[in-house]
Amino acid sequence: MPPPRPAHEDDGRPRTRGGWDPVGTAAGRRAVHAERGTARGQRTRTLIVDAARRVFERDGYVDANVDGIVAEAGVSRGSFYTYFPSKREVFRELAAAVGERVSRAVAAEPDGHLDPVAALERSNRRYVEVYRDNAALYGLIEQIATMDEAVHRQRLASRQAHVERVAATIRRWQARGVADPGVDPPTTAGALVSMTSNFCYWWFVGDDPYDTDAACATLNQVWVRAVDLRRRPRPSWR
Repeated sequence: MPPPRPAHEDDGRPRTRGGWDPVGTAAGRRAVHAERGTARGQRTRTLIVDAARRVFERDGYVDANVDGIVAEAGVSRGSFYTYFPSKREVFRELAAAVGERVSRAVAAEPDGHLDPVAALERSNRRYVEVYRDNAALYGLIEQIATMDEAVHRQRLASRQAHVERVAATIRRWQARGVADPGVDPPTTAGALVSMTSNFCYWWFVGDDPYDTDAACATLNQVWVRAVDLRRRPRPSWR
């Protein structure tokens, strides 16, 4: 489990009499907003989240602060604290949103009888595209997960969901006779998910130079060979 956040670490906002959780007026504003959200309030919240993303990507997590976020969003500090108690909380929301984008991008095809190799190619390419579009945040998530237990849990839950999804896909392939029945789905899924995410990390965050088409084709071939995936069922497996 990653180490807890140091008690003395300041995230750019003042302490209150209640500690790190705002009390009094700020707490009241958040309570009212939670009970009676408005379209205007949602627009303000979206402004803050979008601005926070730009600030984190530009300045990194450590150097980002609430003053920079509200300046980027064009809102007051009070507006920020209406929706978030700290920069840490808005970062957690951004990290969760990235995980949701990945989940939507690689969701299983609705038609289970699509050509399995073609479906795999589409899924892997969509993952690559989402990773590329969110590379700056992915790099920060990797760092902050070692310091923030909540981000670590988000990242772990997202990984476990991907592994389970891939394992289920491998089982469907095996049932259709297009993948080697001797392959262990959970272990193979874990290895393939780890390989793909780490490859993309070094590609888009670590700046390894790869041609997109060649890299996607290679990733797909690794998956195909790992499970002996075929376009059509074999008469029998030996």
